[in-house]
Amino acid sequence: MPAYSMEESLLEGHVEVKKLFEFVEDNAASMDAYTMEQNIFFKILAIGLSAMKGYFAQKGTGDVGASLDLEDGTVLKRQKSPSDRNYFSVFGKLSVPRTCYRADGVNGVMPLDAQANLPERSYSYLLQEWMDLLSIRDSFGESSCTLQKLLNLKIHPSRYEVVNQESSNSYDEFYESKEPPSPESEGSVQVIGFDGKGVPVIKQEAAKIQARLGKGEKRQKTKEAIVGVSYTVDPKVRTPREVAENLVYPEKSKEETDTPNKQDVKASPIRASNPRRIASLERSKKDVMMEILKDAKVRNPDNRKSLVAVMDGALCLWSLLSTVLAGVKWVGILDIIHVVEYLWKVANSLYGENTREGKKWVYDHLMAILQGRVGRVIGGMKQILNKRKKLKSGQKKALRETIKYFENHRQWMRYDEYLASGYPIGSGVVESTCGHTVKKRMEGTGRRWSIKGAESTLLLRSVYTSNDWDVYWENHRQQEQKRQYGKILPLLACSDDFSKNKAA
Repeated sequence: MPAYSMEESLLEGHVEVKKLFEFVEDNAASMDAYTMEQNIFFKILAIGLSAMKGYFAQKGTGDVGASLDLEDGTVLKRQKSPSDRNYFSVFGKLSVPRTCYRADGVNGVMPLDAQANLPERSYSYLLQEWMDLLSIRDSFGESSCTLQKLLNLKIHPSRYEVVNQESSNSYDEFYESKEPPSPESEGSVQVIGFDGKGVPVIKQEAAKIQARLGKGEKRQKTKEAIVGVSYTVDPKVRTPREVAENLVYPEKSKEETDTPNKQDVKASPIRASNPRRIASLERSKKDVMMEILKDAKVRNPDNRKSLVAVMDGALCLWSLLSTVLAGVKWVGILDIIHVVEYLWKVANSLYGENTREGKKWVYDHLMAILQGRVGRVIGGMKQILNKRKKLKSGQKKALRETIKYFENHRQWMRYDEYLASGYPIGSGVVESTCGHTVKKRMEGTGRRWSIKGAESTLLLRSVYTSNDWDVYWENHRQQEQKRQYGKILPLLACSDDFSKNKAA
């Protein structure tokens, strides 16, 4: 096809604008606002497509002369006929003519591809970004329906998955070079946390996880995604009473907070600054820990900040973290919510569900734990177990499980010290990451994943929930430009400095 003409593109755009306003004038009386707005939008897309033709007209076909000399001395000759390629923009599809340079045994080179930084696929980078933003929130099928409704572009759901996987290829390089948050936006305590969340996988993947089953075992249907977080906080010193009342008597705590001139006013909540999140199926627990620790180190290069790890009771993670952090000064904190859950387990078994006596028992024992008297709490439960007669089996089980849990995690239950230092004692950030980075997208009726497909979606959701999406996508296009055109750009006297080509 011949090259686009700026004059023809401009004329086409003017015609489309004229047609738009004629349509409004002719149909305003007969259409309601919804129908009119819908029609206006699609007609504006046609104007945008004309403008894109004007862009390629202004850009040219990439003709750099009769020949193109490669670095190795190969001379490529300009072909007589242009080589066209499809370009799917958010405004619609168009065909782009490009000057092609060839030689026997050498792949053809189209300078325009490098000059305009065209993606390897026919989908424009903006369209790919929108496809990714939809598909990391909804299923690929739902994303396809949404985009078709919005832009009248029909793209098969399988293409969303392919684009999704390719977009995640820039993940490691992006975080290798990403600048840390500005010091003024950071807190003075560096916090890390880790957890796991199951992802439903397809049958073939499930078979790989557990190839041989023992007698009575059921086939595993999920694979655990390892979740890690890194963030900073400012210390918030709290009293045991504030924390205990907030967790056991939240209504009383709120009344005191709302009452003016109280001496014991509830402290404001600890807020995470600049959370970095990662969720991965393919990476090992150790690899995820090392990546999060690397982020923490970059944000705390002089080791002036306290390093705090807040997690639930998974002993395998605590053991691995202790190994990884050998020789490093750090503070481990068991999530207080899990402690309270175990206390409630005992209270409900002894006093019944949600009784006044049970609530007081939880409050009293939580206060003791927060004041640093974990040993006494354990000893008291052992006395109940050993001396109280006629305990039911369920009550014995609740007591034994809680005693074992507290004994296994006692070294990370020095809450009196944590509260005095203003450290966070809840693992809410990592648990919320399990929810909105993993569960919200990966689970749902009929959703089953391949490991590779799940990994790319998890990594992109990690970027998105870390509030890094815009800078990541810019970096992704930069990496793709270097990968595809790093060798050809210098020959075309084009800058490979992506930042100079950004829109203002």
